[in-house]
Amino acid sequence: MQLEQLQKGLIAKFEQSRIVFWHDPEQSFAELQNDISIDSIELVNVAEQSQLALKKRIELEEPETQFLLYCPYEEPVAEKDWLLDIRLYSQQFYADTSSMLLNDLGITQMSLRSHLKKRSAFFKNKKRIDALKKLLIEDEDEQSLDRKMIAVLVKADSASMTDIILKLMGQYSESLKQEDEGLLQAQLEPIKQYGLTSTLWSYLESDYSYQSESPSWPEFTRKLFCTELWAQVDAADKDWLLNNLLKSASGRSNALALLVGWRDRRAYAPAHDQISAFLGQQLDISSRCAKYAPDILLECETFEAIEQTIIRGLVGRLLDSSHQQDRSSFEAAVSKRLTGHWCQMQPKYQSIYGALKAAEQLLYLRKQYEDGFHFDTAKSMYVAYTTDLYHFDQAYRLFNEHADSLFSKGAELLRQLDETIEDLYVNWYLYELGRTWDQLIASNQLMENWKLPGIASQQNFYREQVQKTLDKTKVQRVFVIISDALRYEVAAELVSNINDEKRFQAVLDSQLGVLPSYTQLGMAALLPHESLSYKPGQGSTVYADGGSTAGFDNRQAILEPVKGLAVKAKDLMEWSNQQGRDAVRGMQTVYIYHDTIDAIGDKLATEDRTLSACRSAIGELRDLVARVINRLNGSRIVVTADHGFLFQQRALDQSDKTGLANKPSEAIEAKKRYILGKGLSTQTIAAESGWHGQVAATAGSECDTEFLLPKGVNRFHFVGGAKFVHGGAMLQEVCLPVVTIHGLRDQKAEQYAKKKVDVVAYQPVKIVNNIDKLRFIQTDPVNETSTARELEIFIQDSQGAVVSSREKIRFDSTSEIMDERVREVRIKLIGSDFDRHAHYILILEDVETEIPLNTYAVTIDLAFQDEFF
Repeated sequence: MQLEQLQKGLIAKFEQSRIVFWHDPEQSFAELQNDISIDSIELVNVAEQSQLALKKRIELEEPETQFLLYCPYEEPVAEKDWLLDIRLYSQQFYADTSSMLLNDLGITQMSLRSHLKKRSAFFKNKKRIDALKKLLIEDEDEQSLDRKMIAVLVKADSASMTDIILKLMGQYSESLKQEDEGLLQAQLEPIKQYGLTSTLWSYLESDYSYQSESPSWPEFTRKLFCTELWAQVDAADKDWLLNNLLKSASGRSNALALLVGWRDRRAYAPAHDQISAFLGQQLDISSRCAKYAPDILLECETFEAIEQTIIRGLVGRLLDSSHQQDRSSFEAAVSKRLTGHWCQMQPKYQSIYGALKAAEQLLYLRKQYEDGFHFDTAKSMYVAYTTDLYHFDQAYRLFNEHADSLFSKGAELLRQLDETIEDLYVNWYLYELGRTWDQLIASNQLMENWKLPGIASQQNFYREQVQKTLDKTKVQRVFVIISDALRYEVAAELVSNINDEKRFQAVLDSQLGVLPSYTQLGMAALLPHESLSYKPGQGSTVYADGGSTAGFDNRQAILEPVKGLAVKAKDLMEWSNQQGRDAVRGMQTVYIYHDTIDAIGDKLATEDRTLSACRSAIGELRDLVARVINRLNGSRIVVTADHGFLFQQRALDQSDKTGLANKPSEAIEAKKRYILGKGLSTQTIAAESGWHGQVAATAGSECDTEFLLPKGVNRFHFVGGAKFVHGGAMLQEVCLPVVTIHGLRDQKAEQYAKKKVDVVAYQPVKIVNNIDKLRFIQTDPVNETSTARELEIFIQDSQGAVVSSREKIRFDSTSEIMDERVREVRIKLIGSDFDRHAHYILILEDVETEIPLNTYAVTIDLAFQDEFF
């Protein structure tokens, strides 16, 4: 050993103590000792001195001097050590290679010298030594030192056994992906080369109870996955997994916690899924688990095939008319799976469960109206639509929106359900709704006087919603957003989304739209006017007080006399703050025209994208509202529509067509849902299949223009597309939203802000198995004042170390019954050394804020461990 390195090691020791003992039993450095020269350090050969005299010198005569005590013999036993009391407050120095290496590594346990000699090959590489130094602490033993060497070799993120396993799993995954076993062996070979294989298997045995006569990484992995599946399947008939279970309860619990954490680590989750897919095929999971009902598998996250089995089971229950669906259980099942691994990794499953939720609501609504729709008056049915019936249309839209997003991925899982939903909506709901509504139109003679008592009419919009607000309140400016074809049910979702914002409050109301329910007439009805009319030779253009309402510029001209401004939504969104303030200065009314739904739906080439257009419109309108309030200081916004729409996914056939006895010769416009003109006698269309009316009676016009409408959801023709239509008298076309939005500030914002639901644990909290269930109550339902909350639930010991899996669960129940808002979490303890008298804490941490919602004292008493779950 070079003199320079020797002196460097000695100097390091003198930084810790005034006195250093140097034992050299082989007397390897007897000659070299005389060459050591370190400033202010006195070297003494103890063998050549009287130890009593040396002790007197060190402690009494030279109490400040630094002494290097060279001992050419082994360290004596305590009983024969004259310098023992000095040794106890001094430092020991060893000059052999292993000792110097321990000094270099910063490890104080000299007993590890022989162990380092066994691992000498590992320390021949400086990069490995440097990497190991970063992981070491002073208090190491043979096992921990070996574990950290393994961590260096596999390039793990840390020295924890979990990170070592995940790194090896990543390589195993890659070997499966490339069908090359050599990739895994290449990762394991250095562990074997440096004599660390037995340590690896020893850790896997102690931590996970993995035992095998011929241990292998594929076998260990298979037992991990099978053990988790065994623990999660809540059924008795699962003996086919027995040969692949880990042995002890604590080992199985650690395995489950490992897999939970593995899936949560997004960098390693793809490796989990690759291995899961391989083992899923190897174990034939799909067919073996097909016999299990969904509720038996709800805890299972191990295999993607399980996700598909659960979905098939839930679809089967929805389609089984003899099965009485428990709504709260269904809601809880879907909620649990939506927060699960496969939904997080593959959005297609989120879409599938979203579709299932919508389908369940549709089927539930269907059962509420087993005998169809029965109302005494047109008004009562109209009000029922605004409070309840519109959910049919909303659920249908949401189902198809989710189903459409799947394209070919996962679509086969929903194919049969898709047919059932389409049949329910088109052949039952639309038919029954249209039939009942038409009967009430006739009995209430609405075509002669298109009004409902207590319900606002669209042609009075400006007077009732704008002028009255300006006259009776301190509001100086009203912003009106007209979204073309914004159906009532879409607006209802918009209102819910806006009210999720802390700074806004939206209230949904409605108004009865004009007939025919088409753009030109609807847009004109919303403008300030005294009368509407059509002019000969001007086609279907509507005139307000003699001025054309066709086109943006003409609408601007009509608004100018009332200090109004017309602007396109796209233009407004591009304004700078200054441009916006300049544009609205001095204005009392700002009409903002938004066109997304109608622009997409009312074209043959794009009508299939109607539902995605509704989703886009909701997002755009939210942004538009925020821009008006935040940038233009808008305090009152009203969102409405010119008309609604009908839409169905299924292509129409001849039975959906209303025939005309005679082709109207004086028609000025003929569309799928209306014909506009003069001389449209009742003989033009059979009374039982259509309506004949006057625009004067249905829109307050001052002319003799007439119209024909097909009854129900029928069309006059299919030219140019027929899935998306409007113009008729169905509630979806004429029940128009009126959304009033206010900006909230300070205390009002806090007052109206939605609060996340609270969650409490059943107490006392006691765990008696390594894998145990804990129960929680969502104190309030999710509703217009409360939103869902997602929690991460885990246990810490008194030192703050996490000693369990971290379980995520979403509390989003809408049930008014508390018992139906109970959720269970299966917690997995990590390790086996638990003291029933020790202090443990159960933490309920909000996932979004990472702040604990609640904490509870936990008793962990594993006196009676269940070796067989």
